[in-house]
Amino acid sequence: MLSQTVEYAMRAMIYLASLGDAAVNCETISASTHVPAGYLAKIMRNLVCADLVRSFRGPHGGFSIAR
Repeated sequence: MLSQTVEYAMRAMIYLASLGDAAVNCETISASTHVPAGYLAKIMRNLVCADLVRSFRGPHGGFSIAR
């Protein structure tokens, strides 16, 4: 059995992988994966630190899959 955090992280990673190299903001990921936005932001930070996801700043920033 997987923890809720791992399940949410997997949902986000699968969603990002389906987009290719496109950067998507946290709110879009949250709406598409049905993960609470505040909790997803913390998960995404951990995925960035693990080099699984890249983050981009700015008005067209967001997250994309790193591998």
